[in-house]
Amino acid sequence: MVRTVYSPEYCLQYLEQYATKEVYVIGLILGQVTESRENVIHLARTPDEKNDASSEASYASEKPEPLRTLLDISETWVADHAKHVTRMLPGGVFVLGIFITSDEDIFEDPNYFSKVKSVLNYTHKALNSNQYMYGNIPNSNEKLILHMSTSTKVLTCKSIEVDVGSKMSIKPVEWKFLPKPQQWQRLDCYYDFDEVYPVLVKNSGISVKHQFQQILESAHKTIELCVMFIDGELKDASEPLEQVFKKRKIIIKRATDNPKSIQVSLFVPYENTFPETVQYSECDGHIHFSGVVASSIFMYPKATIKEATEAVKQDIIRSLASRFTMHCDALIDDNLLPEEKICFNEPPRRVLVPVGTSYFCDYLFPGEAPAEALVSVKELLDLQITEADVVCDIETPADTSEFDALDRDASSEELLATPQEASQFMYITGICFAMFVLIVSIFIHYYDGIVTCLSNFFSKS
Repeated sequence: MVRTVYSPEYCLQYLEQYATKEVYVIGLILGQVTESRENVIHLARTPDEKNDASSEASYASEKPEPLRTLLDISETWVADHAKHVTRMLPGGVFVLGIFITSDEDIFEDPNYFSKVKSVLNYTHKALNSNQYMYGNIPNSNEKLILHMSTSTKVLTCKSIEVDVGSKMSIKPVEWKFLPKPQQWQRLDCYYDFDEVYPVLVKNSGISVKHQFQQILESAHKTIELCVMFIDGELKDASEPLEQVFKKRKIIIKRATDNPKSIQVSLFVPYENTFPETVQYSECDGHIHFSGVVASSIFMYPKATIKEATEAVKQDIIRSLASRFTMHCDALIDDNLLPEEKICFNEPPRRVLVPVGTSYFCDYLFPGEAPAEALVSVKELLDLQITEADVVCDIETPADTSEFDALDRDASSEELLATPQEASQFMYITGICFAMFVLIVSIFIHYYDGIVTCLSNFFSKS
């Protein structure tokens, strides 16, 4: 059976505008794959290559080099573009492959096709370098190649397996354009973080990236265990999303209009267990990670609850991984130990940007205006939007008022104060009494077990 891909009609117009100019263009195919259907959401042209293609920061350069032939394409440049764009994708949306406009037939010319395979292989490996970014579709090595001839305007699509050595198979793909815009089911989730992590100094010092990697690993394990509730109810994993929305529509008696979004919640199953032995180790401080991560995903209506649950979890972890990477890249010093006893940090907050009938996202550092998002959207997604299009209220800036006292009195009991209503997450690094922090953390997590042990001890006495 031939694989079929569906995309909005404006993608055809997008391709034609470059093919008409008779220029070489390469870009990314962005979309969602479910058991019921494969949907392309957007095509994003890769920016012209700058002088230094080996660095992600090179996208800020102002000296583009025109692409003279497809053989001049830099694999690293396309891979960097894919990594940047992946940060902007909601959960459940991936880089499905690449598109090309050129005069040559890339499937017939062995030199060009070899170059295309090299680009896809390099991009696939680059996106796999950070497992928490979910750069590639889980359990799939197939990538799309969409080609439009600049001379004949003929469109050809095929799929190939990447990262499989010389056994790479090529399959035909039927690409269908939809005359009507695709309607998506939107699910919104707010996931609350309030965790304390110990900081351990090694011989090489404390690396911010290393500590964040540990936080991501811990968060990933917790979120993977979560159970998703829709409107406070646990749904059958095989039930299509559209059925849930139809039932909700009947309940709220809105016969002429579908609800725009639905609220979902993730709950961590509670296990009342206490280890037989507790190990104590010294640490040099702690990171208090606190706040709320806003998640908005867009799913094909016939997608199942199981697929939607996976997308929500991917979205939260991908958002954390993206912000941690951006935050670390912005740091002058990778050393986690602050000069003062308390160091407050606010990673970038999330905003939504419209792409077709759905939304992607971008991140703004404290003090940045929505206009900053326009630059990223234009450069990475090849889209023109206005400031009014940017949705900035899904996460609000962190409320730092409760931490003002920390600068005045680092020994105050307010060291463990936590903002109660901040919709943005933050982390506080403290260099304090390590054993005290560790004991408090253990006490909080294993309170019931400690009480039981103490009761048994005193009863025997």
